[in-house]
Amino acid sequence: MSLLLKCLLAVNNNHLNRYKKLLTGLVLLLCYLNFGIQSARAEGSRTLYPSNAPAGSSRANLEWRTDTYGGLVLRRTLLKVYANKDEYILLGSSAVGIGSGNISVYNPGRVSDSIGSETIPNTADFVCTSQPGRGFISSRQQELSGPRAISGPGNPNGYIPCYYQAPSTGVYDIVFYGPDGGGSSTNGAPTGDINLSSGNNFGTQQGTSVAAWDVTVRSSDQTSTTDLNGRLFSYYLALFTGNNGRYLNFPVYPITTDGFRYKVELRGTDPNGFVLYGNQTGFFDSDGTSPLYHDILGADSQLANPQGGVSLARPQFATFFNSIDDTVLGFVDRYKRDGTLEGTGIPLSPIIPTVSNLQFNGTVSGNNSSYGTGGTFSFNSNITGTYELIISRDGSNFDPTNSQNRLLRGIMPTTGQQAINWDGKDNSANFFPVGSDYKVRVRTYGGEYHFPLLDAENNFTGGPTITMLNAANPIGNTRGFYDDRGYKTIGGSTVGTIGQVLCGINPPNPAFSDPINGFDTASNNRKFGQSGNAGNAGSSCNGSFGDTKGLDLWTYYPGTTQPTPFNIINAMNAKLLLVKRITRINNQDITDIVDGRSDVATTAANYIPEPYATEDNDAKWPAGYLRGVINAGAVKPGDELEYTIYFLSKGPNDATNVKFCDLVPSSATFISTAFNSNAPTDGGLSAADRGIALAVSSSNPTVYLSNVEDGDRGRFYPANESAPSSCGTNTNGAVVVNITRSPDLPNLAKDVYGFVRFRAKVK
Repeated sequence: MSLLLKCLLAVNNNHLNRYKKLLTGLVLLLCYLNFGIQSARAEGSRTLYPSNAPAGSSRANLEWRTDTYGGLVLRRTLLKVYANKDEYILLGSSAVGIGSGNISVYNPGRVSDSIGSETIPNTADFVCTSQPGRGFISSRQQELSGPRAISGPGNPNGYIPCYYQAPSTGVYDIVFYGPDGGGSSTNGAPTGDINLSSGNNFGTQQGTSVAAWDVTVRSSDQTSTTDLNGRLFSYYLALFTGNNGRYLNFPVYPITTDGFRYKVELRGTDPNGFVLYGNQTGFFDSDGTSPLYHDILGADSQLANPQGGVSLARPQFATFFNSIDDTVLGFVDRYKRDGTLEGTGIPLSPIIPTVSNLQFNGTVSGNNSSYGTGGTFSFNSNITGTYELIISRDGSNFDPTNSQNRLLRGIMPTTGQQAINWDGKDNSANFFPVGSDYKVRVRTYGGEYHFPLLDAENNFTGGPTITMLNAANPIGNTRGFYDDRGYKTIGGSTVGTIGQVLCGINPPNPAFSDPINGFDTASNNRKFGQSGNAGNAGSSCNGSFGDTKGLDLWTYYPGTTQPTPFNIINAMNAKLLLVKRITRINNQDITDIVDGRSDVATTAANYIPEPYATEDNDAKWPAGYLRGVINAGAVKPGDELEYTIYFLSKGPNDATNVKFCDLVPSSATFISTAFNSNAPTDGGLSAADRGIALAVSSSNPTVYLSNVEDGDRGRFYPANESAPSSCGTNTNGAVVVNITRSPDLPNLAKDVYGFVRFRAKVK
């Protein structure tokens, strides 16, 4: 159908009222004004730099060269286009036939290896220069008009394309070589001029790049001028403006492997040379697997040796030049975070993330954990990808950057149940205190899309704007996140100053987005750098903010849970050191200080195995406190021995409900009246026999406990009488002391020490 016929139909279909008649009259006028300058909708540089590009816009040449960014992503653009069997792929560029300028086509499946560093076969299935006189775009008008018909008079203002008929249905790889060919890393001399007014745009000055380029798919009819759009994509675009002060304004259309479609619009980005791509990670932390969610700071324009051992993540998502033709999606390869092939085919509709059955499995029981012991969180996810688990200190603030909260973030390699271990600490590495009704919440990241800007010196007008196209995002369809502050890596290295914006001229302000709700990417919140031709120092921290950095910008569709409560209790989290000595034989106190050692023969009198050998050397024991011997030597029947068991509370929390039990040696008999002549008592009956002594720290006097249950903290259980289970089998008597007791001593704070003492007669 001709353009004129389409316009006439528009007039005939708009006759319902006077307003519509006025509107169709305007439409008809516009149609007549445009008739005769019709341009085909080719896919390529014309798509990025149309005739109605915003004022002040520049163009970036398409690169193919041998050097890399971050030692990972080559500075080259490998284009991909879908074609059905027998359809034609029409091609052209401003470098074909200039020096080594050419276009190569590779059949589906021939290009292999990881995204960003693919292996290109030595022999192409088609090269443009095999068709002499074809494939050269020689003017701006030819670029805008697109290709002529392969045969016949169709689209006479366009360029004469070289063409390749698809031998099978699938995705074809396309390489555009500049005049320097494919083996150089030398900068060309692009003009950045959208209108291509300089002859440099069509000559050898293009170097390793091409100014104008085109890939168009048409039917098997060689006379056709109907373009089949939404077929061309790439996983990464290497672009070069040739200077700063050349602002880029164009959209691209990425799609994630789980089917979320975005429109990404550059709005005045001023990068000079850079790579445009999207992935699920942005950059890797120093472990090489965890997402960083920060920027990387390199040593030069190629982002060599990023500080802190962090690294680039490879391109991952297909990025289209027009709204996507759904037919293509079944043939698009999906790549993992490491750049290796995962499979083929992307869903037509996005997979909306859901999270369910969030639970906390504590170290005590149910959702209860002891102080300092952490626990395990579990939940179910219907997607793979990133999770974000936030533990709130106050139950309402879920800011992942809050020092008193805890952020646990990681990767879900499979769907289904996930188990996340927690060490009990907050973001400042302090243990969560004892408390109840702490809250935890989980987010999973559906459609997670990162847009890393590599060595993009200036972005003075903000952007890019990222818009989710095929779902209603709960946080907003143009919301995104960034964090341009210094940080500590997983490996413990510090990049910049933690919490302060990274170095560089004119950094973003604010330095980070709202960590929960993000910011509006259509705003200028994240503008940075300078306007004009400035900022490209090529060395760390000396140029504009974006110079020698990889800047991360990301968004996602959150799958969330309601906050789930859990408790941290004061149980099973205290440690007591126990040291036992013989401190008296008959009427003679033993004042020796004997160090239990494990580095002597096991037959030595003072031998104690590890780990107990070091416990009597703890620095918190008072000097000279641990008197007595480990082995008192030979004794005879009738001798009286005094046993002292020293204790020291080691934390990390106060010890509560501390009950002590020691069995009387089988060769001795408990002396029930050992301390009858001593005072004071501990609240027991004054007439009762007292055979147990208790001391708690040097500030309190030693008290003497009765042997019966009469209100004090001590009791002696005669042989074979049922004693507390902690005593074990009571065959010869058991000494039991409740060291802690309310209200006078409800707990033993860290570093509190004391002893329990009793005497026995050798049988």
